[in-house]
Amino acid sequence: MLESKWGLRFVALILAIFFFLSVNNVFGNIFNSDDISQKSTKTIQDVPVEVVYNHKDLHATHVPDTVDVNISGPQSKLLKIESPDDLKVVVDLSGEKAGKYHEKFQVKGISNGINYNIKPKAANITLEKKTTKTMHVQPDVSQSDISNEYKIDKQQISPETVKVTGGDEQLNQIAYLKATYKNASKISKDTKDVAEVNAYDKDLNKLNVSINPGQVDLKVSVKPFSKKVKVNTKTTGNLDDNKKVDSIKLDDDEVEIYGSREDLQGIDSITAEVDLDHISESTEKTVKFDLPKNVSKVKPEETKAYITVK
Repeated sequence: MLESKWGLRFVALILAIFFFLSVNNVFGNIFNSDDISQKSTKTIQDVPVEVVYNHKDLHATHVPDTVDVNISGPQSKLLKIESPDDLKVVVDLSGEKAGKYHEKFQVKGISNGINYNIKPKAANITLEKKTTKTMHVQPDVSQSDISNEYKIDKQQISPETVKVTGGDEQLNQIAYLKATYKNASKISKDTKDVAEVNAYDKDLNKLNVSINPGQVDLKVSVKPFSKKVKVNTKTTGNLDDNKKVDSIKLDDDEVEIYGSREDLQGIDSITAEVDLDHISESTEKTVKFDLPKNVSKVKPEETKAYITVK
């Protein structure tokens, strides 16, 4: 082959390719890089925990929601495990009766050649006989869910009661059943929503119980934001004939002002201005309120001032 023109050309091509790869250290990169068989380790955090037990008759408590799993093995296999969803951590209590158990966590479905270490290694789990109670639900719409210009007038849910199933220990810890408004947008008008029902203890820790129905209809009525403030009096003008004011009393010493929460936050009082011009004896007169900036309205819009002159 070397005696023919084409044979020499082929050999020259092979040598050129070899020298090109050598100069660019391609062979070194291949043999010196982390190849797919190299051992490696990584930690997958917050892997969900599943407890296998008789769900029909029993309820499990004290089960951690997640664990951290440290895995080690060939890099080629570890590359396939990137998120908590790629692992399945279980506690197997199948066939067990009501009682307390100290059981180790297991990773199911993991490839051969991968070693794992779970933190924590085990859980103290209680299996209780299931109990069902009918309980009242509270609508849970907070002022933070409402647009600044409005406040909650009324909130109600339907149905108002649900069936809660769990172990006696869990049911006895329930302090609140809340139907929580879950829409991200601020409420600025009467609103209907589907709210998720959750159970909480007295410290507002969420409890692991079954709730049926798990969602209820929620209705929220709103009205313009307002607050009650005191009324101060301010006089202008002068009494006739050198008379003096003995006292001024108002029909309304407290009124309701309207505006946004931010604008009204620093306002604790408003002023009723009483004009004394042309008054020579004790009398009464209708006066209006001097409203601060950004107060949109006041109720009542005016009040009576009783002026005693001496």
